[in-house]
Amino acid sequence: MTHPSEQRVREVALAELTSPTLESTTQFFGVHPLQLQGGQPQVHAVLTREDLWEVYFKPETEPYFLVMLVERQGQGLSVRGCRAEARTSVCLSITSKELTSNDITAAVTLTPTEAWSKGDARPHPRQQHLGPYTFTRWSFCPDGDLPGRFEDKLTHLLDLTEPAAPRIQALIPSCTVSLVVGYWGYTQQMWGIVGAAHDMARIAALGADLDIDLYASGPELID
Repeated sequence: MTHPSEQRVREVALAELTSPTLESTTQFFGVHPLQLQGGQPQVHAVLTREDLWEVYFKPETEPYFLVMLVERQGQGLSVRGCRAEARTSVCLSITSKELTSNDITAAVTLTPTEAWSKGDARPHPRQQHLGPYTFTRWSFCPDGDLPGRFEDKLTHLLDLTEPAAPRIQALIPSCTVSLVVGYWGYTQQMWGIVGAAHDMARIAALGADLDIDLYASGPELID
């Protein structure tokens, strides 16, 4: 069976926005002006799950995503439905008042997404009145807050950090190790945060605390 191109999937999703055929399209997209690109709704990502494609759109003024589900129907494609998807970030955060960020990088042997050391000047003008940083922070956030599910981002982060787990745990007590989760969801459709037993064991192997920050916003759905 011929695999449809991503462009074809995008076209089907955009056509549904132009002329809605499903109630869920009107419910979710009717109350959310979308970010545009070239005069039409911007597609931020197309994620594939077998014969199901998740097409991500971004509300103009909200942090989460709206997702249109496109599935194969015989030789063609059709829209199954729509839902909200939280914007999430999953980061390994290591802080210390003893070690520098270079010390932590050398020990962990991973390249940080962001890092500063105790005594470094704060780069943002609005924070410079606070003086230099009083602690070191080292962060590894491989997927950022791009489209994608929390569970997938968690597993990906742990796949990358698992080989370094003994070295990361050895930094304690000179450092505090945390797995920091940011979750910006749609107040009308908030999902749970689920972690598989295998991933929970890998978090424990890092010696990491778990810090989950939840946020909810957005307009009411259309009845």
